[in-house]
Amino acid sequence: MTGTRTPADQRSAICVVFPGPRQVELEEVAVDLGDLGPHEVVVQARRSVISPGTELAHYRGDSLVGLSLPAPRPSQPFHPGYAMAGTVIAAGSESSFPLGTSVLSHTPHQSVVRFDPRQYVCVPLPAGIGLDMAPFARLGQVGGVSLQLAAARPGDTVAVIGLGPIGNLVAQLAQASGYRVVSVERSPGRRELARSSGLSTVVAPEDAGGAVAPSGANLVLECSGSQLAVLLATEMCALHGEVMVVGAPWRDEPDVAASSVVARVFERFLSLRSGWEWQVPLYGEERSVAGCTRWVLDRLADGSVSTAPLVSGTVTPDQAHAAYGVLDSEPDRNFTFLLDWEAA
Repeated sequence: MTGTRTPADQRSAICVVFPGPRQVELEEVAVDLGDLGPHEVVVQARRSVISPGTELAHYRGDSLVGLSLPAPRPSQPFHPGYAMAGTVIAAGSESSFPLGTSVLSHTPHQSVVRFDPRQYVCVPLPAGIGLDMAPFARLGQVGGVSLQLAAARPGDTVAVIGLGPIGNLVAQLAQASGYRVVSVERSPGRRELARSSGLSTVVAPEDAGGAVAPSGANLVLECSGSQLAVLLATEMCALHGEVMVVGAPWRDEPDVAASSVVARVFERFLSLRSGWEWQVPLYGEERSVAGCTRWVLDRLADGSVSTAPLVSGTVTPDQAHAAYGVLDSEPDRNFTFLLDWEAA
């Protein structure tokens, strides 16, 4: 897209921003639709979903003082969000996305966004998938990468610790793929929601050992971000099993001794590894973020995975402040919110 600029070449957009801890504002930005790079696209948002793990860590300010190295820490103001369903309204000359394509993009909460899909994953939506469901493929992909990389195979026992949206979705994906799944959660409310999502074996942490007896779990996916849960994972894991840390450790837990984890890894011949999704490339290889996203989209489209129980409500962008506040203050009763950009 080249030539003389006109007012039609720009689009006014709004985005969600965290100016400081527990502060949420809407910011107006101008998105230039002219002179797109050959691969760039402009997407009109329709729905996005709040990730209550990562986004609440930034909302509370945990990410500013957490366990990550100082260099990778994000600063504030921070623009949250990474799971959006929308429609392509402009595209560069070499883009693979025709105008009007419905897509899932790993982009922030913003009504219109311009980006290069080689840097931010963007995949077409399969036919028949609902807008309220599509953004959850991004959250399912976070744990889905670990499920695809693990040594466990269908028929093996997989334990999932932490049943927020990401843990709940990866447990559903594992169950739909033929694994025997044991889901572990301390919150009674989240356990009840997990059962309503169709998960068959849902237990409190104190019952986890009995649920994976007698041999233990071949694979444990720790999705809560708690170091105490990592210790539980090593206790639940079978000999020669694998523990993957999917949840980011945003907060320090000084009462958990590294020696306790190391002893179990040593004694049980365990593999303890990162479950961070960015260990695989965005595109192109056998295992990739985009490939896993497509897999989860297909499972959502065919009804293998349920998302409706996870949604505490659908809000407009100007209600985002209230939504983040509720997720922060009532985590046992509220799981996530959808942002409806068509109502903005």
